[in-house]
Amino acid sequence: MKLRTGKFFIREGFRSIKRNRTMSAAAITSVIASLLVIGIFFVIVLNIDFAATKLESQIEMMVYLNDGLSQNIINTMSTEIKSVNGVKSVEFISKAVALKNLEKNWGENSYLLEGLDGDNPLPDAFLITLSDPDQASGVAMSISAISNIEKVVYGKEELAKLLNTTYVLRMSSLLIILILLFISIFIIANTIKLTLYARRREIGIMKFVGATDWFVRMPFIIEGIVVGVIGAVSASIMLGAAYYYCSNLVKNQMIGFMSISIMPFNQIISSMVALLITIGVVIGATGSLISVRKFIRV
Repeated sequence: MKLRTGKFFIREGFRSIKRNRTMSAAAITSVIASLLVIGIFFVIVLNIDFAATKLESQIEMMVYLNDGLSQNIINTMSTEIKSVNGVKSVEFISKAVALKNLEKNWGENSYLLEGLDGDNPLPDAFLITLSDPDQASGVAMSISAISNIEKVVYGKEELAKLLNTTYVLRMSSLLIILILLFISIFIIANTIKLTLYARRREIGIMKFVGATDWFVRMPFIIEGIVVGVIGAVSASIMLGAAYYYCSNLVKNQMIGFMSISIMPFNQIISSMVALLITIGVVIGATGSLISVRKFIRV
């Protein structure tokens, strides 16, 4: 495409929006509404993934040791465990520390543990943090093979349920976003079709004087892209302002003993704006391309 021709298409696209302000405003409103729905769901999806990732990062594994091990043996075991693929960090918890933690957790009933200091029945242990929860089974097998390990505990069944649940949530969210995208393209295509209906004679005249199909299509595609970008920027501003307000509203809030945590505004805004503008361009261009096909067949 020649530079002069490209400038002509862009100029005609903007002129078309100015000449048909009412229908262009209707198309932009449809884009904003569609992108707001997609954007809201995208924000929910990101926060589901954020919560799932945060929950997965808190999964820990307890490795209980045999009694009577020297400090040198414990240090050697710690080094071996750290070298296992999938282990993020290793923290040694002595039986004395374990007893103090138990007393703290029991609260006012901690008097029941009095007298155990001299004959502590709790074992020494390592607290393992995993770099990838999916590797928990393999990590447990590798650690179990190390000498002087009594037992490895990590809640195998509960972890499997958690990973399955987060996977289903992520896949379902992706499917719903794709469905919303196709619905948006359908809505925008029909809105743009109304604007083209009023200009069907203009398209017919262009065809009769020898204009090629793509020469006719390009100004409308440019128009659709501009409409999509305007709608996307508008939707981004609305959604960004709403999310900023909500993120400040729930910051440091508590429900019972649980703190409310959502994805920080500065982590979500760039990906949200990029997604909405990309989708706006796609549905604007695709909607115009689909709509102009009917009127271009002269």
